[in-house]
Formats: sequence, structure tokens, C-alpha cells
Amino acid sequence: MTGGAMAGGRLHQAEQLFRSGRADQSEVLLRELAARPPVPARAFELLAFICGNRGDMAGCERYLSHAVALPDCSPEAHFYLGRVRLQRGGAGEAIACFERAMREAGEFFEAHHEIGVAHSALGKHALALAAFERAERLNDRVPELQLNLGSSLMAMQQAERALVHFDRALALQPQLARGWSERAMALADLDRIDDAVASVARGAALAPLDVDIAMNQVALLERAGRADGAAAALARLAAMPAPETPAFGYWLHERMSACRWAGFDALLEECCERVRRGEAAAEPFALLPTPADPDTLLACARRHARDLVATCAAGTPPVFETPAIGRRLRVGYFSSFFRAHPMALIIARMLECHDRTRIETFGFSFGPPISDPQGLRVKHAFEHFVDVGDFDDAQIVARAREAGIDIAIDLNGFTEGARSGLFVRRLAPLQVNFMGFPGSMGAEFIDYILADAVVIPGHDAAHYSEAVVRLPGSYFCNDDLHPDLTAGAQPLTRVQAGLPERGFVFACFNNTHKITPDVFAVWMRLLAAVPGSVLWLLEGHPGARPALAEAARALGVDPQRIVWAPRTEYATYVARQALADLFLDTFHYNAHTTCSDALRAGLPVLTLAGCTFASRVAASLLTALGLEERLVAHSVADYEARALAFARAPELLAAVRADLWARRESSGVFDGARFARHMEAACEAMWARHTKGLPPGPIDVQPVAG
Repeated sequence: MTGGAMAGGRLHQAEQLFRSGRADQSEVLLRELAARPPVPARAFELLAFICGNRGDMAGCERYLSHAVALPDCSPEAHFYLGRVRLQRGGAGEAIACFERAMREAGEFFEAHHEIGVAHSALGKHALALAAFERAERLNDRVPELQLNLGSSLMAMQQAERALVHFDRALALQPQLARGWSERAMALADLDRIDDAVASVARGAALAPLDVDIAMNQVALLERAGRADGAAAALARLAAMPAPETPAFGYWLHERMSACRWAGFDALLEECCERVRRGEAAAEPFALLPTPADPDTLLACARRHARDLVATCAAGTPPVFETPAIGRRLRVGYFSSFFRAHPMALIIARMLECHDRTRIETFGFSFGPPISDPQGLRVKHAFEHFVDVGDFDDAQIVARAREAGIDIAIDLNGFTEGARSGLFVRRLAPLQVNFMGFPGSMGAEFIDYILADAVVIPGHDAAHYSEAVVRLPGSYFCNDDLHPDLTAGAQPLTRVQAGLPERGFVFACFNNTHKITPDVFAVWMRLLAAVPGSVLWLLEGHPGARPALAEAARALGVDPQRIVWAPRTEYATYVARQALADLFLDTFHYNAHTTCSDALRAGLPVLTLAGCTFASRVAASLLTALGLEERLVAHSVADYEARALAFARAPELLAAVRADLWARRESSGVFDGARFARHMEAACEAMWARHTKGLPPGPIDVQPVAG
């Protein structure tokens, strides 16, 4: 018998053992075969299946990689290699495997479906939808497919179409708990809130320990104004075992948004401990409003960044051409926020003021199509503007490289709408974190972070993976003080705003997830100490109002002394802040754009400078205004004492308000042209290091004339 015949016989024997459930004996024979080249691809395939069955996914991937490199490999091996890579975070590589399997075997349902799942994992929902629709043409009777079709449509804000597929999924499998929950969210988007509450209740009954479904149920009950039901659902959620994924952070963030603080300290400590152990317990943004320390925030960001790198098939690192001598520096701004959004409001003037003899600006917008006045203003401020909302990551990267971008500025960071995969793939020689995410991104693919000496003091640089560029004054850019921003504001009296005609008005217009138990306790002590005073808050999460009323009662304060300001258009929102006496900032995630808005209105902001970037932004703006000695506290006791002193001494507060009003003009905080000069100097300094062959390093930009 020849060697090949013997090998074939042993392979047949190993396969029979595998199929009869004797995997250990099969593995012994297969390992002997694998040690004597040439090895049949089927031997590697069987070894991979054995590894996969016992949970050794690394071994499974390794053997499948050997199999697909051989000419006698089966299409099945390519398909399963795709599944393994998808499971292990390599969605881009997985798609190539599924496509190869179909080139070998022809179209089949499972491959199209898994391609859709992979595109969903990459955030490419239009491509995912197309793949799921191709799968549906082959087999429309699979509940999971119908569910995924609905999820893709929801991600594309098409709730009505999504609802059709959720209903089909549930008709095929009525016990599909996730289907009832996702159907509920589609109904809520269609303003069918009572139907949504009923639907999510079905899902919760079928899967009583599913954290995601429970979170949806709490949110929908609160939106429906069913406080008792929401409280009961929240109690059930709090009793559940904590999830093992970033859902823990979402869970914590949702509770913070609703100001439901039962067990807050224990929940936060568990989340932070998981992060410190290296678990993907939370996405970085979820921890910013908490008292988490800088090392924990950096660990969270690093884990998230590593997971992104594993998910994105970045390919071979690009080689960028050296720009021609004398060519202007090409700076690309990348964002989903070039629309009616605070980001567009604060950066517009800087973009308009860029010196086009020094800087060639490019805007890459991957948000929704632009039609609003603010978005159009930003669009026209760029020298070049590209709407890439319908492009996948590879197409956007190709456009940026074709444009010869030298410095790519990420205005999203790890926030809603982010396309971090673009930066993983490397859009430009230098990549910068600016404005969108107030903290380190913990990513090797981000070279610099733009900051100032207040938000990142010199001794704090160790908490940042990026090299720190410190701008003079505040890193926070703003529009000028021109009157157009508040033109058309509806004049309000205190009574019209729901405020007492007399009495001290403490205000905080931050989002409710920034309000934590420690700062709320201080606010309630202030109300108790200042007769006739009120706390003016901005409406936010529907659960926050009843929760804070309950918290106020528990601290001995009448909830009627909390006044809620409805959300309104920007001009009125800014103008009405003049009705307040003092803005009380939150501790762990300050007022950022909200602080600028208050200062624009002439409302003094009292802040507590914390130990993280997010907790020092208001201090940065106040320091740039020259008001740090009076409005920046450095301990909780100091913060409380200053607030009380202002409330009891109207002349003291009047002097601060007058000083603020005068300093707004001269400080540079509201000077877009001056900020543009600092931004240009920062870009040129970063580029100068790069052209000298130096790695990213700390840079202190010197003040320049406006």
C-alpha cells in the first residue's frame, strides 16, 4: 500500500471516529497525519471542528487557516473560518471568508446571512441590510434573519419597515424574547407607546434575566409616564446578575440618565473593577460622568480601542507620500456632527477663520444629509466638503488618502455616531482626538490629543495614550459673541419660565446623566440653607423628574422647589439663562458646551475642578476668562461654601457677573479668529515633528494674535 493510500485510510478512520462521537481517538490519528506532510486539508478541517466543539476557538482558527491554504480545501472550511473570525472580533476578515465560500460553492443562505451579521458588527447597516435581503430571497422563513432585517432598518431610522420584519420573526417564533423587545422599540419610535410597553412586557416575561430587555422595559415605562411600573421594573433590573459585556456600562449609564441611584456605589465599583481586570465591561463614554479615576478611564479606553483594532481589518499600514515643498498643510475634520448639533455650533467660526494661505481644510461628514442652517454654515466653512454618510470605511479611507490629508482630526472620538474604524485603518500620517471625546482614547492609532494646561496638567500626561498638545487659554473653541446667535429669542419673565418672581435661582442645564448623588446632596443642602431658593434643571430623561423628586424628599426638601425648563430652540435656551442667578456645575462630567452657553448669557458658572479631563472643562473656560479664583472650587466643601456665599451676598454675585460680562470680550474665549490661529499653530507644530522623523511628543502652543 502506498503512503498516500495509507494516509487516506487513516483519514477515513479518523473521520468515522469523529462522526461516531469518539473525538479524542480521532484527534490522535489526525495529529499523527498532521505531523507527516503532505497533509490533506480535511485533516486540518476535522482538527478544527474538534477544537471548536471543546471551545478552543484559537485552535479552531489556526487549523482552519492551515486548511484553506491547501488546494483540496472544502468550501465549508472557508465558511466556518469566517464564523470563527466573526466570533473572535475579525468581522472584516470574516466577510472575505464567506465570500470565498460562495465563490467555491455558489450562493447559499448561511453565507449571505453571516455577511450581514459581519457588516452589522462593523456598523455598516446599509451593507448589512443588502446582505440580509439577499439571504431572504433564498429563505424567508428564518426568524433570526427577520429579526436582523428589522434591527438593520432600526439602525437606519426606518422603524415602520423594521416593524414588518419583527412581526414576521414573531409569527415564525412567538417565543423569541428579543423580537418582542426590538419590536417595542420600533413601536416607540412610531409613537405607539402603549403598544410598545405591552410588547416589551412579552419579551421580559419570556426572558426575565435578559438585561437588555429589562433596560428597554424601564425606559419605555418611564417614557409612558408609568412611574410605579418603571420603579418595579428597575428593581427587577437591579436584582439581576450583572452582564458580562459592555451592556454593564450601558445599564449603569441608563440608570444615571434616569437618576435612579439605588446601589449606585456598588454598581460603579463592580463596573470599574471589571474594567481594571481588563474586561470589556463598559464603553468609555459610559464611565465619563462617574467618579471613576483616570487610570480606570484609560484602561476602559484601551480595551475598547484594542477591540476595535481586532474588529477592523486594517490591512497593511499605508505609506504616505511626502507633500511637495510649499504645499499647504491639508487638515481633514471627520464627524457625524456637521448638522444641528452643539459640535457644529462651537466649531463653525473657527473653520470660517482658518487662514487658507496656511491650511487647506477638508470636511468629511458621515452623519445624516445636511439641510439645516447650522449644518450648511459648517459645510460652507470648509474649502472642500465630502458627504460620506453612505460610504463604507474603506471608501472613506480611500477618499482621504486620495485627497492627501496630512492631519486627520476626529471630532467624535468614542461617542454616538463615531466611525473609529476609519482611524484604525489610518486616514493620514497624523491623527488627532479633539473636542468630541473629553478623555484619552487609549488607542495606538490616535497620535495626539488637543487640550490645555487646565484639562491636562503636565503631571497628568501619564493618563493619556496620546501625546498632549496644550493650546493657550482654553482648548474649547466657541463661536463669537455676535448677536445673531440669540436673534429671535422669545423674551421671558421669571414667572413665564415657572420661576419665583423673587428668590435665588440656582441652575444647572447639564444632561441628567451628569447629575450624581454627591452633587445632588450638595444642591439640596443649599436649597435648605437659602429660604425661597429654587433649583432650575433642564428636562431630559423622562425618568429623572420623578426620581429626583423622590431623592429631594428623602433629603428633606420639597420637590416643588425643583423647576424643570423645557427644551427649546437655541436662541431662547441661551437668552433665558439670564433669569438665573448662579449655574451650579456637576462634579464628574462638567458643563462643556453648556458652560459656554451660560457664560455667553452672562450667567456665572460655579464649578469643581476634578481629576479627569471631563471634570475640568468648565474650569478651563473660567480660567481662560480670568475668573478661576472666584468660580473654580477645589473641594466639595469649597464648592458648597462659595455657592452659599453667593446666595447670601447679592453684591458679591453682582460683581462677579459684571466682571464676567466685561471679560467675555477680551479673554479670547469667544474669539473664533484667535482660536483658529492657535489651531493652525498646533497643526504646524505637530507636522514639524513628523517631518523631522520624530514620534508624537508634547507640544505647548504659544499665544498668537487674533
